[in-house]
Amino acid sequence: MIFEKLLTDPKDIQQKVFNSIEMGKSLLLTYFNQNCLNIYFKDNVYKKLLNTKFEIYQADLGVFLFLKYLKGRNLNRIDATNLNHHIVLELIKQKVPLTIVGGNFDVNFIRKAALNNGINFVAYHNGQFPEAEMESVIEYLKGTETKVFIVGMGVPKQEFFAERLSETLESKVIICVGNFLEFYFKTKKRAPVFVRKIGLEWMFRLISEPKRLWKRYLIGIPVFIINSFRAKFIKNFE
Repeated sequence: MIFEKLLTDPKDIQQKVFNSIEMGKSLLLTYFNQNCLNIYFKDNVYKKLLNTKFEIYQADLGVFLFLKYLKGRNLNRIDATNLNHHIVLELIKQKVPLTIVGGNFDVNFIRKAALNNGINFVAYHNGQFPEAEMESVIEYLKGTETKVFIVGMGVPKQEFFAERLSETLESKVIICVGNFLEFYFKTKKRAPVFVRKIGLEWMFRLISEPKRLWKRYLIGIPVFIINSFRAKFIKNFE
C-alpha cells in the first residue's frame, strides 16, 4: 500500500538528502498529495516509479488526515514548500553545487536570484520542454558539475524526467518540488500563514488560479476521498 511507504517526519527526509550527498549515493525524492494519489490510480507508469524508485513523503492535509486515520497515532503534517525551503537553505550553507530544472524563468533572472540567495548555482533549464526534447535536455545536464538537481515540472512529468535523468548519472540527488520554484523565487504568491495553518491553502490557490486548478480541487478532492478508501480496502491495489 502506497500509504505505508510515505515518510512522515521532515527530519528523516532532510537526513536522507544530506546523507546521500555526503556518502555519494543516488536519491530520488518526491512528495505525495491529493492530486498525486488521483494520478497514481490512473497512471501505471507513475505508480510503478513511486513504488520502486522514489523516496516519498506526505505533503498535504488530505494525505495527512488519511494517514492519521490509517495509523491511529500522531503524525507530523508536512508543508512541502517549507520542507524544500529548509533543504535549499542547508544546501546553501554547505555550498552544495545545485542545478535547477523547472518553471519557465529567464536564465539571467535565475542566475541573479541564485547569486542573491547564496546558491552555489551550476545550471538552469526551463521545465516546459516537450517530451521529444527530454534526451537533449538530459545530455545538456550531463555536462554540468552538480551534486543536486531541483526539478519542478508538475506531476507526473517531473518524476518521469527525474527517473530518466538518474539512469544516466551516478550518485546524484534529484528532488522533485512541483511549483516550489515559483514560490522560492517569489514569482508567485503563497497563501497567508494563517490560511496554511487551518488547511485552506488549496482554496487560496483555487481562487488565485481558477482556470488551471478548478478540476484538481473541485473534482479532485471528492475523487481523492474515494481513491483513499480504495487504497485501504482493495487488496490488489498495488
